[in-house]
Amino acid sequence: MKKLTLTIMAMLVLGMFTFANAADTKVNGRLYADWNLDMSDGAESANSFNVNRAYVTVKSKLSEFTSVRMTTDIRSTAGFDGYSIILKYGYIDWKPSFGNKNLKVRFGLQPTLYIDNMNKLWSRRYLEKTVGDKNKFLTTSDLGLSAFVNLGEKGKTGYAALQILNGTKYSDVEELNKNKDYSLFTLLKPFANNDELKRSKVLAQFYSGTQNISTIATVDTSVSGTDTTIVNFANDASQFKNQIISIGGMLGYKKTLDVGIDANFKTTGQGYNDTSGVELADVKSSGLSFFGTLYFSDMTDAKSFGNTLNLFSRFDILDPNTDIADDGKSLCIVGIECTPTKGFKASLNIRSTSFEDDSESESSLYLNTLFKF
Repeated sequence: MKKLTLTIMAMLVLGMFTFANAADTKVNGRLYADWNLDMSDGAESANSFNVNRAYVTVKSKLSEFTSVRMTTDIRSTAGFDGYSIILKYGYIDWKPSFGNKNLKVRFGLQPTLYIDNMNKLWSRRYLEKTVGDKNKFLTTSDLGLSAFVNLGEKGKTGYAALQILNGTKYSDVEELNKNKDYSLFTLLKPFANNDELKRSKVLAQFYSGTQNISTIATVDTSVSGTDTTIVNFANDASQFKNQIISIGGMLGYKKTLDVGIDANFKTTGQGYNDTSGVELADVKSSGLSFFGTLYFSDMTDAKSFGNTLNLFSRFDILDPNTDIADDGKSLCIVGIECTPTKGFKASLNIRSTSFEDDSESESSLYLNTLFKF
């Protein structure tokens, strides 16, 4: 209830900007709804209708140099009866005059840039999260301070950014230690001057910090004679590191073909053994995703139904611990997407998950829809 109250209050504040300067304020929203059928052995055709997400965003330009954005996330939450509303984004952007429109500073609850931009390349967040987001390599939004620098005139060839973040997540913003996370991010447009390939982009991220754990010392109350053992291993959060290297991109040819890759490599520190005090070995994980889209818009008449269709596929490979054999899994998605009108998309797709340990594979049929305004 507290989160809901704060969100409503924030939206009311932005509402005042709407009345004061309606021409500079925009409201938009997105709704993700689906129907799915479980085709796995033994599922007996279990199926359900769902509304997975609804977002409402308000953006307001306060001056030539400042703007603000707030986005609410409406979703079903485990243990909550119905749908909950929380704040996903709430930040202010400042473009200082001395930056000549090539410098921007952002403060508040904001997107983590790699996942945010990879979602745009994948372009089907309404259907499935990116591999790093789906497998919780990194949160999609965090509290912090960021600086952006354009590359090329007005960012024509991309931009670079530095983010300093709490290392929490927007659904649980409590900071449990003094450590901060750092992210270096670059977006490049290598073919900005090529009409056939100008949609192509390359993304790179180096993220380093610690897990959001409490650094309060622990005490073993067992007493041997007059001696009490104090265990203080957990108060060094640097041993619980969280480091991610991500490289991805998409090659877009005209409006005909997209081919993309999303590669993530994560190192997670395990801290110390609770009794011996020996530092535990790091866990290394990897998540790879390959995706592609074939559009019919350049192959059919502009007024035909085929002009609204595209075929897409995606293949993910997850290895949660590279030192352990047969603990990984893969996800394959194949489908057809229709965009009959602005603000609406629908996709009929089949998904199959396979496991390295020879567990029974899982398969589902989905009808996903996106409504936006």
